[in-house]
Amino acid sequence: MPINNLEIILASFSVVVAAVVIYLVVRLHRKEAEIRALDVNRPDADDMFPSYSSKDFTVTDQFLYDRCCRYMVERRPFLVVDYQLQDLANSLYTNRSYLSKTINRFSGKNFRAYVNYYRVMYAMELFRANMSLRINDLAELSGFRSESSFLNSFRAVMGEPPSIWCARIRKKYRDKQK
Repeated sequence: MPINNLEIILASFSVVVAAVVIYLVVRLHRKEAEIRALDVNRPDADDMFPSYSSKDFTVTDQFLYDRCCRYMVERRPFLVVDYQLQDLANSLYTNRSYLSKTINRFSGKNFRAYVNYYRVMYAMELFRANMSLRINDLAELSGFRSESSFLNSFRAVMGEPPSIWCARIRKKYRDKQK
């Protein structure tokens, strides 16, 4: 049976798609390593998000979750104060309830806690870049509606209030300058 042009095109397309997926996964892991290197005190990602080991998860679920995480890191949609699950679902071209279930399964968090995790990580990044920022500035710049919401989310993610964390980072910076 001869191979027709359509089969060649489909095979080539499959190879290209696989190469792109591998490239994106490698980029995501490099980005995560860069973020992890920024602060040794932040929780390890493996502690924050359970592994993919469950039998209930399919490759499609894992791929959607990876796309979701990559989108959050690269596009930073969480900086929009009123960012909703539907907005993320539209951006990823998927169903809202399927996305919600995938986030819940892989991260162990609901959508709001998942978004707030990225906001807290961004606030920490902002503070390292400019240590003169105040807590309310960090909250506003990282997409939180209120300072109290920021304080609660920061404590949930880091296990301590932002004021203590900021003071420790300032002290480390001063000690390093000496």
